[in-house]
Amino acid sequence: MKKHMLILLLLALSASSLSASFVQAEEAQQQSSNTSVKLTLSQAQQWARSNSFSLKEAQQTIDRNRINLKNAGKNLDFIPAGTGNGEEDAASSSAWKGYASSTVSYLESKKQIELAQDQTDYITMKNYYDVLLADNKVKSSEDALTLALLEEKAAEAKANRGKISPGDQSTITQNRLEAQKNVEIAKAALRKAMDSLNTQMGQPQGTVYELVDRPVYRKMDNTNLDTLVTRAISASPSVWRQEEAVKLAKMEVKYYTWNSGNDDYEIKQIEVDSAEGGLENTKDQLAETLKSMYFNLQQSYEQYEQMQSNLQNTNKVLDISRKKKERGFATGTEVATNQLKVKQIERNKDELIVQMTMLQHALNKPWSV
Repeated sequence: MKKHMLILLLLALSASSLSASFVQAEEAQQQSSNTSVKLTLSQAQQWARSNSFSLKEAQQTIDRNRINLKNAGKNLDFIPAGTGNGEEDAASSSAWKGYASSTVSYLESKKQIELAQDQTDYITMKNYYDVLLADNKVKSSEDALTLALLEEKAAEAKANRGKISPGDQSTITQNRLEAQKNVEIAKAALRKAMDSLNTQMGQPQGTVYELVDRPVYRKMDNTNLDTLVTRAISASPSVWRQEEAVKLAKMEVKYYTWNSGNDDYEIKQIEVDSAEGGLENTKDQLAETLKSMYFNLQQSYEQYEQMQSNLQNTNKVLDISRKKKERGFATGTEVATNQLKVKQIERNKDELIVQMTMLQHALNKPWSV
């Protein structure tokens, strides 16, 4: 009985010592976060837009196409009525078609800058959340190390009394070494994630921020899949581009000029069919992509509910182990193990919420992905 009490006392002292170290580490982390710069997702996206080469290039394309459109307008003498015959009608039709094409190019470049903004925002959101998830993994690895140290202390106490084999003790020590290694790996991954975000935002490497916008679980409204598809097709830059391609192809037929050395009339009609086929294919592909994302999102909702249930059950087990420890029927290691399980489920929930948030964004703006 005395030996049993001595063992529990040693484990309690070890757990208390490690718990104190853990609290000190958390306090140091809090002091560090108090001096770090707070960064919202909105601010990160603003900086990323300002630093985006794609956006700068898109703006230059708008300026260039605006000039081209203005110049194309100077070549217009009059708008042709339809098909013509001979070189004079061919020149007139060519000028009008050139103006129409320049108009489409200008409008497309304006849409391109909106597309570049949406894509920049999406990538920034992903990089921002990657930092949060990497930070979670650091915390998980540190918690696992705390548990491994507890187990190693317990093994040492057993070894002093000859209650554990050298092989088992060696395995426990190896687990602790592996846990230490995992902490370093997780910290390196966090630095890499932060560097990626800094690069995109145009901020100095090594700058550390306190990211304040953690994703929150929210279900999408009751919009059905058909409505999402219809809405996405009407707003999609790719669909708009294909629709304009159909209009331009039909214009080639409408203003075809005979006896002017142009391509065969039938070829122009084939190009209309090809453009219309491309339009339908673009719509079909977009619809299929949305269906897949919608299905994945519904599955994620189910996974979240399952995680909630698992979390409740694991918390109950944790509470029981705490009460058993108070009565001397459980060790600090058992409590720490159950605490780690609870924290891991909570962090798995964070990861799932990020996935759902990204899916919801992609469903509303699939072209941004």
